[in-house]
Amino acid sequence: MQGFATSPLTQESFEQIFHRYERKLCAIAYSYVRDKEAAQDIVNECFAATWDHRQNIETTLEAYLYQCVRNECLKYRRNQTTQKAVYEKILAKERCVMDYYTRTIESCNPNELFRAEIMEICRQQIDKMPELRRRIFTANKFEGLSYKEIADKNGITTHRVDYELRMAMNMLRLSLKDYLAILALFISVKH
Repeated sequence: MQGFATSPLTQESFEQIFHRYERKLCAIAYSYVRDKEAAQDIVNECFAATWDHRQNIETTLEAYLYQCVRNECLKYRRNQTTQKAVYEKILAKERCVMDYYTRTIESCNPNELFRAEIMEICRQQIDKMPELRRRIFTANKFEGLSYKEIADKNGITTHRVDYELRMAMNMLRLSLKDYLAILALFISVKH
């Protein structure tokens, strides 16, 4: 196959090339990204880019397409890795904040800081939780069970345990937001 600079590419010949290479390029893309839809999207994007840049390509069509698919797959994997790292940082930060709130409440003398109201709000919020979330929350916070122990006990994954605990903590945090602000102010004044 010659470079595009010496042989103009018509829409009809491009469609033939698409049908000839699409399946092979999808298989290559899938070997990089392990997601059929993402692989198909990458190949389609590469064909569209090839058509858009057909006047500037100075290599064989096959070599250009393979290189394009490879580069797009590597970019996809880098983006996936970056997104996962950002998500994990957000989760870690959220956990730190929730741990801080929990430690703040635990370290204060509840007799001085609206103990009855806080406990009643917590009890009401725990009662409002769906059954599974309530079981997971009480098992972790009151019984001290690990994520793995809770997952095994309830026949779910540790990811589901993490999700349910985050939802429970968000629910409590939102219902106690006024008290947490007062606690934070009280702690900052004490120090």
